[in-house]
Amino acid sequence: MVNREAAPSLGVRLLFGIRRLLGLATLGLIIVLLAPKLFVLFDNPKGAAFSAILFDGRDFILKKSVPVLQRFIPTNIAGADRSDWILVGLSVLLTMFSGSLAYRAQLASNRRLLRKSAQAWRKKENIAPGSKLDLELENTLRAAQSGSNVNRQELLQVFAETKRKLDSFSREVAFLAIDVVGSAAMKAGEDPASIQYDFAEYRKLVERIFRARGVLKSAWTPDGVMACFAHVEDACQAGKDVIKGLKVFNREVKLSKADFAVRCGVNAGVVYFDDATPLETISDRVIDVAGHMQKYAEPNTVLVARKIIEPLRHLEEFTHTSQVIDGYEASVWRDKGDG
Repeated sequence: MVNREAAPSLGVRLLFGIRRLLGLATLGLIIVLLAPKLFVLFDNPKGAAFSAILFDGRDFILKKSVPVLQRFIPTNIAGADRSDWILVGLSVLLTMFSGSLAYRAQLASNRRLLRKSAQAWRKKENIAPGSKLDLELENTLRAAQSGSNVNRQELLQVFAETKRKLDSFSREVAFLAIDVVGSAAMKAGEDPASIQYDFAEYRKLVERIFRARGVLKSAWTPDGVMACFAHVEDACQAGKDVIKGLKVFNREVKLSKADFAVRCGVNAGVVYFDDATPLETISDRVIDVAGHMQKYAEPNTVLVARKIIEPLRHLEEFTHTSQVIDGYEASVWRDKGDG
């Protein structure tokens, strides 16, 4: 959010300063050049000290400016010299132009602030580029920028509106990270065709399990995957199912010598995303913690932040560990058949 007033840049302040000076100069010209026209209605118009100063000032200005003015503009209009009126008119136009320029500069500065603040807010709220929410924010920004005025209040309104939309996209979901243990070593000395077959079949196994557990979306790396589920129990159970399914896979499906083993990590929390946003474009600490749980898990185990599994029905299947990962106490599930 924007928490301070938008301070005008040096250039903008300079333009507004010039406009004020021109405004004062224009007011002075109006007084000096046009006020004497009123004094001619009185007897001895130059008799008073003030009127004498005005007439002397008028004569001085016209003497200095008329020769220059006549080089570019005809000053004789309707049989009389109108230099005084022309000078006042030009001064008014110049003041108006400088004011318009200063206003446009301020507007452009506010728009740049709006864009810069939006980028910082996107990063803070982990809004994925190209997501539905990102497009909503962009449309709101464009609407605000197309207006005739973009001030701090406008800026706050934009973020308040987008925050409401952001909240509508918030969901508490669970993430499961899985990685094949020692995948590089498994491929050494093996027939490339066999390795390609094994990993393709492994991916099919994992994806079948994910679908059965109601996966919302997933993102694959060459030998790993991050998957999103609606519930913690679904994410944990999917990890368990993969580990159990590898027993049959290693015995009956794979062609290479080394057995497949995986590490699984689970975490859950509130994340902002929509169904159309690819999982790999979402950046959030909830996902990072799931990846770190996977990184520190032992082969063929599911490591999970203990606080998120406490409401589960089968909590006794997990064993509390002494590990603390990203500030979370970790619990582990092991297949009883593996000891």
